[in-house]
This record gives sequence, structure tokens and C-alpha cells, in this order.
Amino acid sequence: MRWPDDLPPSMLRQPNSVSCGATTVVAARALLRAPWRPEDPVAEITAEHRRLTSTRSARDRLQVPWPRRFGTPPWAVADAIGVLAGERVATVITRPRPETGYDVLLAQLRTRPAAVYLGNAWLPRHVVLALESLDGGTSVRVFDPAAGALVVVEADRWRGQRVGIAGWDYPWAVI
Repeated sequence: MRWPDDLPPSMLRQPNSVSCGATTVVAARALLRAPWRPEDPVAEITAEHRRLTSTRSARDRLQVPWPRRFGTPPWAVADAIGVLAGERVATVITRPRPETGYDVLLAQLRTRPAAVYLGNAWLPRHVVLALESLDGGTSVRVFDPAAGALVVVEADRWRGQRVGIAGWDYPWAVI
């Protein structure tokens, strides 16, 4: 899915160190619910972060609450993207098998953008939004909310756990 020309990626730069997941969901909304655009991106991202870490899911069901200072839980991001895409969305843990994780990512990108949790060898720490597969799957275009920018990551970097977005290399989960 291509990034919209009328939405500069820098407009959706995450406003703090814990809102990358919420920023990813807001970016997914802009892509999947066009022509919707956030009037006040910081307020929209902050409100989304509160919703994603609350006791109610995007489908208005109970969910495990999550301390906001720890970022955004994957189940909340999966539920929110599922609502936006109009389908059931699963969280696929990819850390032990990055090659398989890349294949899962490419499969998701055929129909919708996919959130990806990145981190170090021990913990997931950052969420990005993969947008589209390029050149037959040799690379993927990604929105990085930390930089408010679009970046291209080659397949060998995903598979070799050297993603290198916002200082994080290991792909942990694809949503």
C-alpha cells in the first residue's frame, strides 16, 4: 500500500518515546480509511495511545490493561488494525525464525499494511508500519514513527536480524 501524497510522514512523528504503536495505528487509519487525515496528529496519537492501553479493545471488548509507560501491547495493535482492515488480524511471533517472519510479512502486505514489532535480542521495543513489498519481495517500504519517515529495508536485513530502524534490529512480531 502506497503512502498517501497528501500526508507528509513527518506529520505523524511519534510525540514521545512510548507512542510508536499508537502512531502506527493512526498511520494505518490514514491508509485504510482514506480520505481521513488527523486534524491534530499529536492529540490523535495521544488519544489512540490511551485507547490502546485501556481495558477496552478497539472492538469494545475487555482487554488486559497495559501500563502506558511500557508502550503499546501487540494484542491492542492487532485488534485496532483488524477493525480498520475489516478482518481478523493475528500477532505472529517472528523472533525465533526471522526468515519465516519475512515471508509472513510479505503475505500480509498483499492486502494491507502490517505493524511490525522490532527490538534487541531480548525485548521488543519499537513498532513500525510496513507498507508495501518492493521489487518482488526483495525489500519492504516502512513507515518509522520515531523519525516520521519512510524507509526501505532489504530482505536480507530482515532475515539477518539487522533491520536497523530507530536503532532496533530484531523483528519480534508481525501483525
